[in-house]
Amino acid sequence: MTSTEPPWPSTERARLDRLESDGALDTPPEAVFNRLARLGARHFRMPVVTVNLLDGTRQWSKAGYGMETVPAELRLPFCPFALLGDAVLVVRDALEDDRFADHEAVAGPPHLRFYAGAPLITPDGLRIGTFSLLDHEPHPEFSAEDERDLEEFARLAMHEMESQAARRAAQAAERLLRDKNTLLESLLESVTDPIFTKDRERRFTLVNAATARLFGRTRDAVAGLTGGDLFPPEEAKRLDDLCGRVIATGREETVEEELPFPTEDGRRVLMISVMPLRDDGGSTTGVVGVARDITARKRAEEALRSSEARFRTLVDNTPLLMWINRSDGTPEYYNEELRAYTGQDPETMSAWQGFHPDDRAAYLELRTRSIAAGTPYQSNIRMRRADGAWRWHQCRVVPVREKGSIVSWIGTAVDIHDIRRAQQAAEEADRSKGRFLAAASHDLRQPMQSILLFAGALDPHVAGEAGQRALDRLQQGLDTLKDLLDSLLDVSRLDAGVVAPQIEEFPVADLLGPLSAAYAPLAEAKGLDWRVVPFTGTVRSDRVLLGRMLRNLVDNAIRYTDRGRIMVDCRPQGTRLCVEVHDTGLGIPPDQRERIFEEFHQIGNPERDRDQGLGLGLAIVRRLSRLLDHPVDLVSRPQHGSIFSVSVPLVRHNAPHPPPPARMARDEAATATGDGRLAVVVEDDAIVLLGLAAMLGEWGFDVLSAGSTGEALEQLRSGGRRPDIVLADYRLRQGRVGTEAILRIRDLFGEDVPGLIVTGEIGPEPQRDAARHGLGLMHKPVTPRLLEEALARHLGAIGPA
Repeated sequence: MTSTEPPWPSTERARLDRLESDGALDTPPEAVFNRLARLGARHFRMPVVTVNLLDGTRQWSKAGYGMETVPAELRLPFCPFALLGDAVLVVRDALEDDRFADHEAVAGPPHLRFYAGAPLITPDGLRIGTFSLLDHEPHPEFSAEDERDLEEFARLAMHEMESQAARRAAQAAERLLRDKNTLLESLLESVTDPIFTKDRERRFTLVNAATARLFGRTRDAVAGLTGGDLFPPEEAKRLDDLCGRVIATGREETVEEELPFPTEDGRRVLMISVMPLRDDGGSTTGVVGVARDITARKRAEEALRSSEARFRTLVDNTPLLMWINRSDGTPEYYNEELRAYTGQDPETMSAWQGFHPDDRAAYLELRTRSIAAGTPYQSNIRMRRADGAWRWHQCRVVPVREKGSIVSWIGTAVDIHDIRRAQQAAEEADRSKGRFLAAASHDLRQPMQSILLFAGALDPHVAGEAGQRALDRLQQGLDTLKDLLDSLLDVSRLDAGVVAPQIEEFPVADLLGPLSAAYAPLAEAKGLDWRVVPFTGTVRSDRVLLGRMLRNLVDNAIRYTDRGRIMVDCRPQGTRLCVEVHDTGLGIPPDQRERIFEEFHQIGNPERDRDQGLGLGLAIVRRLSRLLDHPVDLVSRPQHGSIFSVSVPLVRHNAPHPPPPARMARDEAATATGDGRLAVVVEDDAIVLLGLAAMLGEWGFDVLSAGSTGEALEQLRSGGRRPDIVLADYRLRQGRVGTEAILRIRDLFGEDVPGLIVTGEIGPEPQRDAARHGLGLMHKPVTPRLLEEALARHLGAIGPA
């Protein structure tokens, strides 16, 4: 089957984003669209009417009338062409239209002969689908008035979709606002410290429950009052002056104030931090304040200065869990907070029953060593609360000395259970991000693989200069997309911990030579001076991962340098070698020098121009730096350039180490010419299978395509021909793997049948299986050039069979 493929619309990315954001795909049938389809069938007297949405790979039928005559899995050839313009696409007789005459839906069942489709156009001009009429008979009489009526039906369908999308967006916004308000109220109510906001007239606009309790009022009763309504004039003036200074200067201030309150607490000493409150435009509209009641601390300080008895009073009134041990470490005193928290008496606590059994031995050992040495000690341990819950605490114990001798030990315990859980949640979130990237890259690689293969297979079939230019642009765009996807894959693999460095000793020249060959043309194309300073030394590292670090640094240097030079230099520093990448580019401001190593952060690319990459190059460098223990340093002056350096273990100085001749010859011979060789392809994704078969066929291979191991074996047994190479996806249906397919084919034809695993898996399992059985391994998406090189390596210098 052949048919003309429509060109990609220039707004394809925006169109797909709109389809995703509207949430109309993969939704159940809706009566309103079915009614429109049925009404269209009656109006135009057509047997089949559809409302279709088109994403990058599918035609999703939002509604249909008479669709039982058209197979559900059949992709109609007309709809993509209907998206290319604003007007109605009319195909009065498909057999007389070169674009569709050979399509299976026209040449074979259901024998479609007529099509008219009006694009569904969003208010911002994006074409997301069609309102289509189909018939098994031609309609030469379809008139301009019919076309205008069809456009009206499309507008009605689009209006309904926009209305539904608007309702969904409004509902989501309402839920988000309710959630935010609920969260804010929960936070305000749960915080024990007073929090308040005031406007420019010093009126309270918002207070939490802790603030309201200080005044013995409700939150609503305090809102709208001023300091003069709540405090004596002198105190009110001090507080108003504090807020006025913060509003005028825009700077935070922290003060300690002793203030009278009408509750039984009486006068309280508060540490009040006041910060400016700004609107979206940056103008100061008031202040926000956080107060900490430090009355107990102030009184404790006075008690400590007065006597030991007052010190005990402090200990009993502090919110911390505290205890005092004698000079030999035996328990002497537990404060009230500790007794209330644990619900235990001093005798039980002295037996360490409040410590978790799994933590007790290590803590007591640390305690014994520290008492003997006379040094402070701390440990994170689990303590049992009065309700029986075990909670993590940070315990610190310090010695108290008089005239150089230890007279006692003072211990404190702070509940860090919630902090620990938050840290664990943050770590899990980071791991989840890695798993998300890994899953997303896997899902994207399958369609990307088929696009790359079909684009490569198009080359010999595109005639004319204009067609070749369009195909070249398509392939350039696909190469850019593959590079971005590879970067995401690298990040996900590094975050998932599946990359294991292969450490070896090798000459630095093995990296510098290929680096210069790859990037010298790019630098010269931008008018930059390019120089790689030779170095005859041997380092210890993973040559592939270190090479990736240097390529990312050089790539960034060329991208952000418009004039001047790029230089790669090596400087020995003791037992380390600093490989430096110099540029005369934009430079990096001091406040950005840490952020540039974050994912998706780019300087000078606010428009997110994808031609400038995805902002993952330096993020990958940082991850590889940690994985290899190769520190990365940066020296930069804005507008003058930067020097990135990678510190690598230096083994020795030695002579340059050129690539072995055999390897060079192999690289030069990496061209794929099948010449009738038999290639077996086992792939359960039909589109990728078709793409691989098409590409191999273009290279002159005889191709045996199979969706499973059993299918491949059945065809090989019936054909009897020995395969020259087997290409298999790793993860097949029903829990099968591609390794099994290759091994079973080898059982039939011999162990010397070459095998190549082409997979979207990023875990270690495919790598281990491939290495165990001597198979090649390639990660999707694979470009035609990389596939050609892999075939050349596994089949030798490919020539006639």
